[in-house]
Amino acid sequence: MGIPVRAIQYQWESLLYRKELTRTYSYKQEFGPQVLSRDKNGLANKVKFPVYVNDSAKDVYLVGEFNDWGKKNKEKFKLGKEETGFQSIVVTGIKHKDSYLFLVNDKGSEFLLRDPASFCFDKKGNAQFWDFNDPSTYKKKHEGPDTLHRVTNILQTDLPGLVAKWFKLDDKAVTLAESKDDLFTYIKNCGVLQKVRELGFNTIQFLPIAQSIDGDNWKFRYLSPYPFAVQRAWGTPDSFLAMVDECHKLGIAIITDIILSHSPYKDYSLFGMRGEDVGIHRWQSKHREDTYLEEFTPWGTKRFRYGDEHIRRYLVESALHVLTHYGVDGFRIDNVDGILRYGDAGQGEERPHGRLFLRELITQVYEHNPLALIHLESHYFYGDNAKMLVSPLASDTRALGATAYNSSRLTYYFHKEVMPKSSEQISVWRFEQIREEKEWGRSNSTIADFHNHDAAAGLMAERATGSYAYDALILKRHDLWFHAVGKIKMMEAIIAFGCEGRILDLLQTFLLQEGTFEHDSSINWGMLKNDVRSQKIASYKQHINNIAEHPAFWPENTLYRKYLNVDEKNKILVIKREDKTTNSREEFYILINLSTNETYDYAFGIEEVGEYELIFNSDDEAYMGTNKAKLPHELTAKRSQQFALFKEEINIPVVTPYHVLVFKHKK
Repeated sequence: MGIPVRAIQYQWESLLYRKELTRTYSYKQEFGPQVLSRDKNGLANKVKFPVYVNDSAKDVYLVGEFNDWGKKNKEKFKLGKEETGFQSIVVTGIKHKDSYLFLVNDKGSEFLLRDPASFCFDKKGNAQFWDFNDPSTYKKKHEGPDTLHRVTNILQTDLPGLVAKWFKLDDKAVTLAESKDDLFTYIKNCGVLQKVRELGFNTIQFLPIAQSIDGDNWKFRYLSPYPFAVQRAWGTPDSFLAMVDECHKLGIAIITDIILSHSPYKDYSLFGMRGEDVGIHRWQSKHREDTYLEEFTPWGTKRFRYGDEHIRRYLVESALHVLTHYGVDGFRIDNVDGILRYGDAGQGEERPHGRLFLRELITQVYEHNPLALIHLESHYFYGDNAKMLVSPLASDTRALGATAYNSSRLTYYFHKEVMPKSSEQISVWRFEQIREEKEWGRSNSTIADFHNHDAAAGLMAERATGSYAYDALILKRHDLWFHAVGKIKMMEAIIAFGCEGRILDLLQTFLLQEGTFEHDSSINWGMLKNDVRSQKIASYKQHINNIAEHPAFWPENTLYRKYLNVDEKNKILVIKREDKTTNSREEFYILINLSTNETYDYAFGIEEVGEYELIFNSDDEAYMGTNKAKLPHELTAKRSQQFALFKEEINIPVVTPYHVLVFKHKK
């Protein structure tokens, strides 16, 4: 059936009526090595090496083993200069995986620099020519999933943290050593992806995978001087592509975090060398300024030079490179506030070219993959900023057209009120106000979460953050476990059933892990094997995920979402979700008890007469419930005696603390 006509409020809604949604796997390339011709065997014949120098006084040479690193025939490999500020050379004889550098002569002083758009690096830290169409490279076999017509159920994880403790669950799985110490290959083969899908996640959002500074801490991934290259220590372009392909085979979409807001320039090491000697800040323009970077940030990094159209194109191409060559399904764009505005927290005046850059980037991404998921990390919601993050690009020159944004009003309310306070202090009506888009920029195209990696790592003022959700809720008092587990189940039900069909979680939340993401970002898979409580809450999450797969909970049906019963006295919320865009035509009613109250003979109003099948009861002991609410498999609606707005009602014998019930209307 066709999707009913609606007013287009968000960029993603415009896709519902487009007939052509084909992905393309190439783009007009200005940066990085470019194969111009091939021989009869498909091997690269002529290859162009461009680099943006923006200083015609400098002479640049291509060097590598093919010319003994500039000791032989150096002049033959001198790059030609262009009026645009680029220098380039077309060479023959360069082979797939050959290493190279640029030798720069600045008024007699010579030094080696790396290609800012290198696709990968060798073990010595030299740029490496990677020919994605070489006959020997891995070729993708599976298309990415349809990310529009389904719920987006996201597992957020640090890539090494996904499998660092996988052996605790499956000690017979293939080892990292058997995967030739290639982390991408290990993830593809060890069985963890199948487990992620089994738990009901259909999307993985990885923290940055681009080449970053040396060090194991997850925070170092956000210090990435080379945005085109995948992390050398984790594997090769081939193995990363094969891992993405395996995810697509399983129906898992891949979102990667990309850092286009700043780059390191000092006080770090890279490839075992001083960062000051190997970063892109070494490229200096004719003005004796950084070619690629300019303004200092509070983190000891520098912003990119957004005012230079070629630098904007460089950053856009870095995203297109990952999108087209690896087939990822979307991006989380970090620190959008800092790209848009001045100020340590992005709270200052509008940056002259930041919005232009983001519009160029997002427009180009959609041109190559209309179904790309573009999630913006933004926290500054003054005025209509939140609305402009997700409004259609064509609707306003300020609109960015993202799919959604993180750090929603709902997340803030969870951290500020729901998690640290008793149920008597929580307002159920606040959820209705948030749904009605009366707060924070009047926009609700969000990523719904109550505890992401930032919350589990950083302590935020007056919020229940700084550790994993269970840890933040028990406050080192294990006698509070009942309330901690109850609130986790209740909040998960709200984001899965009451929001817009984009749900983000850390698996650590449902394993009831303690500690912080800051000090240990790994998923403790062994808890699924050895801890009964972890098994039950993970099972709860799995069943919530599976229910949310029904079309009624897809983003396209958010328009028909209703909060039918907002019961402030009993702290109960009843939500109706229905499908009006596919042939299923299903209707669901979800009851969520936000409190510790135990309520008997509870009635809630519904809109239609009939039989209602109970498809989920969180009070079951299988989900760590009290097992008091032994409800019949089916309930019959009866004439309402309590509600003026509803002709029918359903009566529940008992609603237990933090109870979640899901009914399906049997038509």
